[in-house]
Amino acid sequence: MADIEITTFDYSKDDYDHWILPFEYHSLYILENGREAYIGETKDVRQRGKDHKKANDLCSGYEFPRIHILTGRTFEETPAKHFETLLIRLMRADGKFHVLNTKTEWQHYFRKNEFELCFDQVWFELEKLGLVSHKEFQDVLNLSQYKFSPNVPLTQAQCDALTSIVHTIDSGETLSHKENASSRPILVSGDPGTGKTVVAMSLFYYLRTHEPYRNWKIGLVYSSSATRSEIQEVFKTVPGLWKKDVISPAAAAKGNYAILICDEAHRLRRSKNAGRYYRGMLKKVNAALGLDSSCDELDWILSRSKYQVLFYDEKQSVSPSDIPKESFVARMHVSEQGFRPIALREQLRIRAGDEYVPYIYDILFQREIAAKQFTGYDFKLFRSFDEMYQRVEERERAVGLCRLCGGYAWKWNKDTPDIPDIQIQNTSVWWNTQTSGWLRNPEAKAEMGSIYTLSGLDLNYAAVVIGPELYYDAGSGCIKVDISHFYDNSVKANTSEEEIKRFILNTYAVLMTRGILGTYVYVCDEALRLYFQRYIPLA
Repeated sequence: MADIEITTFDYSKDDYDHWILPFEYHSLYILENGREAYIGETKDVRQRGKDHKKANDLCSGYEFPRIHILTGRTFEETPAKHFETLLIRLMRADGKFHVLNTKTEWQHYFRKNEFELCFDQVWFELEKLGLVSHKEFQDVLNLSQYKFSPNVPLTQAQCDALTSIVHTIDSGETLSHKENASSRPILVSGDPGTGKTVVAMSLFYYLRTHEPYRNWKIGLVYSSSATRSEIQEVFKTVPGLWKKDVISPAAAAKGNYAILICDEAHRLRRSKNAGRYYRGMLKKVNAALGLDSSCDELDWILSRSKYQVLFYDEKQSVSPSDIPKESFVARMHVSEQGFRPIALREQLRIRAGDEYVPYIYDILFQREIAAKQFTGYDFKLFRSFDEMYQRVEERERAVGLCRLCGGYAWKWNKDTPDIPDIQIQNTSVWWNTQTSGWLRNPEAKAEMGSIYTLSGLDLNYAAVVIGPELYYDAGSGCIKVDISHFYDNSVKANTSEEEIKRFILNTYAVLMTRGILGTYVYVCDEALRLYFQRYIPLA
């Protein structure tokens, strides 16, 4: 901290010229009154302090008794601008203050310097001054409000995708050129971790804050209630965004939208295996919209919007109620031109790099591959579940956001909550006791998350338990399914064994691609564990 100082002044005195700073370079500053805060960077903080008192300045409408100025020997203009954006994102996510900044720039700075390398120490100083709520810098980095903020600097590939989407909307090329014909959907494809959700969030924010779209009716659609809940929490922290704009497909069906952006479109549902309540709702909504009884959530989005932007990954379909690829793609040709494709290919979540996701699918679907090593990524296979459980606890204490997760290979004992659902070796575990908000619940660290809790979300470490519903048949050399150990009736009913196997393998692939820093794997069936041992290093 020797090269970084935080100096606090009484901002109400207007004695800017008497401010004495340890370093006279670029600086960051925080104006705050205990409720609201404004964050800025400047090469002349005294003049900037005067400017904020002028009538036409955003800050003039607030009384700020204090200004905290961060200065350092390493400060220059480019890193100072970078850290202004970083601090806005962090303090918005932290939630201590209502951050007033309306910054919408999307710079992405790759340069590192001493300030960034010790930013966690700066955070401790901010916490001591009462400027942030979270004691640990890492805790804020783990929040969805931070990771999915529309102020996140985009990579060039994400910027290109965002620009393509906006230009496509502006050009009118997706609109129907014939009476009673359908518009042309924009389909954004990408593997897990390629940044689909960040682009969806940034797109919504751009449209909401730029002319000529700011008065358009726009919705961000999530079929999964768990993911929808996380994104609604993000919207609550961003000026200009409202929680009510993050909606379910059923809510989208009730409106008439200019643009519907649907993230995780592979989780849009149809009636098969969807449960009595949902089938009844589907029938009711279809009748209200004048649609055929066979229509589904994708049809609602297509019929209730002028423009559609769909983020899609067929490999993450994990249930018969998910609209099948063939049916989904058929609907993408609602216009004579077909759909407008945009692809995201750069791995951004998983530190293992671009080859990791295909490698996981190759292992699970038994494709001919050679074993690979992933430098800098903690990828381990455990013989002992007890040992993996202890390792996850250690990782949780170190970096947070580390969770157990597994397939539906154990009953969920809802009627006996005091009895553990899962017993493996000497360790007892309960299924997740909630779906929405599970990652934010500190009491949930010892629970096992399911695909219905974690789909679309990030972990620092994912500890994946491959249950006894999968086993390795040595005679055929194939991974097979033991239906007697599979308890997800929403998948089993009216579904062939081959389809069940595909959904189970997709489920484990999704879980094994959640971890940013590492993935731990324990396999219940010993023969299957020996198969995995060919491809995953032993712990």
